[in-house]
Amino acid sequence: MAKRVVKIAIAPGKAGGPSVQQLSQYGIDVNKLIEELNRKTKILANYGISNIFVEIEIDEEKRSFVVKPELPPITELIMRAVGKDTGSHQAAKEIIGDINIDKLAEIAYIKWEELRSRSFKNALKQVISTCRSIGVTINGKDPKEVLKELESGVYDNIVSKYEELLRQEGRF
Repeated sequence: MAKRVVKIAIAPGKAGGPSVQQLSQYGIDVNKLIEELNRKTKILANYGISNIFVEIEIDEEKRSFVVKPELPPITELIMRAVGKDTGSHQAAKEIIGDINIDKLAEIAYIKWEELRSRSFKNALKQVISTCRSIGVTINGKDPKEVLKELESGVYDNIVSKYEELLRQEGRF
């Protein structure tokens, strides 16, 4: 028995309980697993997400594991950040909320692996573009305007901050 894939549901940032403890039967250090689960999911607790599925690849021979959280879509994270359940039915005409650029950068950071961008700036562009399609403004501005500002370097300090975080975590 070399590798197993186990899928469990956890509360973001609060892993533990029987579903995680039972994984000790595969020879892995459950405390390290809990630490990794909490590290990778705690940021989602800020969005009011009560449960998230996590896929855990376990290598029984090496007694190691890889944690892969199943993250909500970008749209859902933005909607939760602005406190709405549904997006605008006429995105160009109806504005349902406003979000700041820092929160969008955090969403790009959360979704980094899934976005598969070559740079954090490009990942942030994808998240900003989503705002336009659901009727959300950014710092009171149209997302198209914010994209131009991003391209001109207005938000380089935010981009640098999250690139550094990703580097420190070995994700960049």
